[in-house]
Amino acid sequence: MRIIYTELSIQQLQNIREYISLDSKKTAIAHLSNIKNKIEILSTYPYIGKINASVNSENIREYVVLGYKVIYQISNDKLYILAIYKNIDFNEEDLSFLD
Repeated sequence: MRIIYTELSIQQLQNIREYISLDSKKTAIAHLSNIKNKIEILSTYPYIGKINASVNSENIREYVVLGYKVIYQISNDKLYILAIYKNIDFNEEDLSFLD
């Protein structure tokens, strides 16, 4: 299954990198690499995440990676990464457009 990052999820990854870079650029790069490696598991096991309660759709799921919630959508042979955030940083009501 092919993983596609949305613009929002790319921006969120950049924000994570920038924040961690305040302490260490090397650590930020390693942390982002770890997050992406864990997300790659979804290409083989797309249903490993639980159904997102806010959207309540079989194809919209969430998967926790290193303290970040990854919201993703399964669509045929593609998996769209919709959002990557800590619970305090994002309002899941912003996903209402998926209803």
